[in-house]
Amino acid sequence: MDNVFLYLLGAGASCQILPLASDFAKRLASFANDLKMAGPKNVYGEPSASPDDPVWGKNRDNLYDAINWLATESSHHFSIDTFAKKLFFRGDTQSLKKLKAALSVYLVIEQSRQHVDQRYDAFLASVLRFDSSRRVSLPDHLHIFTWNYDTQLDKAFYGFCENQDMVIEHVTFSNRIYRINGRCGTHPPGTIGDPFCAVLNTKSEPAWEAGINLYKEYISEPSSPEPEINFAWEDPTHNKLKNVGLNLLSNVSDIVVIGYSFPYFNREIDDIIFKQFSHIRRIYLQYPMDVHTSIENRIRGLLPPDVEIIRVASTDLFYIPDDF
Repeated sequence: MDNVFLYLLGAGASCQILPLASDFAKRLASFANDLKMAGPKNVYGEPSASPDDPVWGKNRDNLYDAINWLATESSHHFSIDTFAKKLFFRGDTQSLKKLKAALSVYLVIEQSRQHVDQRYDAFLASVLRFDSSRRVSLPDHLHIFTWNYDTQLDKAFYGFCENQDMVIEHVTFSNRIYRINGRCGTHPPGTIGDPFCAVLNTKSEPAWEAGINLYKEYISEPSSPEPEINFAWEDPTHNKLKNVGLNLLSNVSDIVVIGYSFPYFNREIDDIIFKQFSHIRRIYLQYPMDVHTSIENRIRGLLPPDVEIIRVASTDLFYIPDDF
């Protein structure tokens, strides 16, 4: 049987650019301060926008308040996901929508302010191929499952083609990439607009205006479309995962895990995913050296006993097995 590789990505895969759970509250608070100082300024370098300005007035203030709210709440919980699940169980749909909107906009603007995580860049440089039409594409034997809502994969791919349509086809809506918790920046869901595209090409000016307008669109009316961040546990039957994502897994022979800690929080979903692997031979665990033992203890119950577990200690580049 030919080798088929699944890359399973968690927050650690994007940690050069975006915060881990332990740093999220601090980074959000810093971002809120930057947002407050963005926009038109007077001769003294102070914000000077009119309160009636369609971007830098009330709409910027609403986003600023939402980011501060999310920063404060994040500091009281282990992670944003924990806070989101609490709101979900409470039935507080408006606060959950506010959380998703603020988080989505934060990710859009923050990613627009920085270059892509270099490990995605180096990984794609190693694995990309030309298809039969001489277009840049991912190899057929590569599948990706990611818990991240960010667009680092999209942004990195754009650097190799500078074509938004190709990014959308080969990454954003690829049938070989499954985003377990959805994605940031789309509005309406499934629609790639200015905010999402602003992330792709890092410019001297961050996507402040696109992000502010996106937040306004998300929350302008209670009936406005939901952000496309959809936590996996919001679907108790996991129909989306079963109908879309699991189709990628039956022939997987090798798994490379990068930056995912297999928390008990996601145990039910991990169990559904790992039950699909009928041909799995090896799993590569890429973490700092002192993390491997705890991860192995968490995943042994998910794996058949004959699966080889291989530790990868270097984290400066995404690991690519020799027989990829």
